[in-house]
Amino acid sequence: MDAAHRHGCPVSVHTVTAVSLALLLAALEQTGVLPGDRVEHAAVVPAEALPVVRRFGLRVVTQPGFLADRGDDFLDGTPPQERADLYRCASFLRGGVPLALSSDAPYGPLDPWSVMRAATARRVPGGRTANPAERITAAEALTAYLSPAHSPRSPPARLRPGSPADLVLLAVPLADALSHPSADLVRLTLIGGGIRHVRL
Repeated sequence: MDAAHRHGCPVSVHTVTAVSLALLLAALEQTGVLPGDRVEHAAVVPAEALPVVRRFGLRVVTQPGFLADRGDDFLDGTPPQERADLYRCASFLRGGVPLALSSDAPYGPLDPWSVMRAATARRVPGGRTANPAERITAAEALTAYLSPAHSPRSPPARLRPGSPADLVLLAVPLADALSHPSADLVRLTLIGGGIRHVRL
């Protein structure tokens, strides 16, 4: 990490346990933080670590889709005292930590709409809810998906005349789509100006 920083390169560190996050924060205390440093997964983040993550100015890229995909395993395999720390979302946003969402495909669900549903409902396949206090709105989840991973909470890219379009055309107004996020509402997807998906 120190070598990367000395070359002007921010680091992206995967942490999936409270211990691995503590080790990362201890290492950053030694090396210092470079703008752009980020935590990937942040699967378990104790409440006492949140102020440190914010003080360091770290970005977080997390995957609440794992809760909807195999959340029963996460809840059953996590000590009871850590279950509230699983795949936090609202705590980061409310605490001023830049947050982005991702799928972690092929390990997590590829469908971004299912990940957004997971971020808003936090329901595991067996029906339990994983810490409802960490729910975020569908609009917040969409913003966390659209902003760049290297700069979460930055404004999403805007379409400009002459530039290649990354665009999703929906069958309903955006507000309606966000009330029931579903890939079934997508009619056209453009990536770099090329058609990647069409549903008539």
